[in-house]
Amino acid sequence: MANSFHFAHIESENGAHVVFGDVVEEASRKLETELSPSAQFVKCDSSNYSDQLNLFKTAFDQYGRVDIVVANAGISIPQDIFDPTSDVSQEPSMREIDINLVGAVFSARIGMHYLRRSGGGDLVLVSSIAGWKECGGLVTYTASKHGVVGIMRGLHLTATPENIRVNVICPWMTKGTRMVLGIEKGWYERNLPVNEPEDVARSILICATANRGSDGQTHLGARLPFAGKMLHVAGGESYEIEDELKNLEPFWLGTENSKVLEKGQAYLASAETSWDTTKSS
Repeated sequence: MANSFHFAHIESENGAHVVFGDVVEEASRKLETELSPSAQFVKCDSSNYSDQLNLFKTAFDQYGRVDIVVANAGISIPQDIFDPTSDVSQEPSMREIDINLVGAVFSARIGMHYLRRSGGGDLVLVSSIAGWKECGGLVTYTASKHGVVGIMRGLHLTATPENIRVNVICPWMTKGTRMVLGIEKGWYERNLPVNEPEDVARSILICATANRGSDGQTHLGARLPFAGKMLHVAGGESYEIEDELKNLEPFWLGTENSKVLEKGQAYLASAETSWDTTKSS
């Protein structure tokens, strides 16, 4: 919540109208009052499709367009469902999957609809370091955050021709979240990098505005179009890593494998292919 609240502040200070949703009503109403009249709160459970439909409809009806969508809802449940002492006869909670991943899919799907109606825009997905690194003891959380990165990778190629940029940020240790309470002491003792919520908000802002300068580039070093990017956020700095993962592919996959994969991916992305099993290629 802290990240999205700071992003709402930054956007509001720069003249944007912000419509945001959350299940935590008291703090959200307080933020709405602080940012009034440029912010509006709509109570929303991100895992509830109807709630998200109402959130987006409220924004579009109020302002006539949606330019930036940020999918930031997320939770972490500390219980490890793979712990050998856990009761396997009891169905485990899938709230992390429902909120972190299903909620992000809902936001992306509905957000794309309204961004299309507005002539394009930016979709920013908030994942985690757990979106691309292993995290022991956090299996469902890690799976959900890997899935958020998957939304970006699965969507940006078709979204970019529609003038919609899809990017994802992956923050490391960030203060102000309940998730990190048990690791803070040891983290600081080891002098490891820490993000403030404002740092994560700035990373979201980079993704949301990198294509919006008068010269098409508002952030030095950003390769345009700024789409299909993944930002690793650590110690208050943002590092674009998706481009380098692709550039280095021949080294870690092998030159020949990389060439064959590129050929196959080009075919799968072509107009002549379809995942519809009722059609023959």
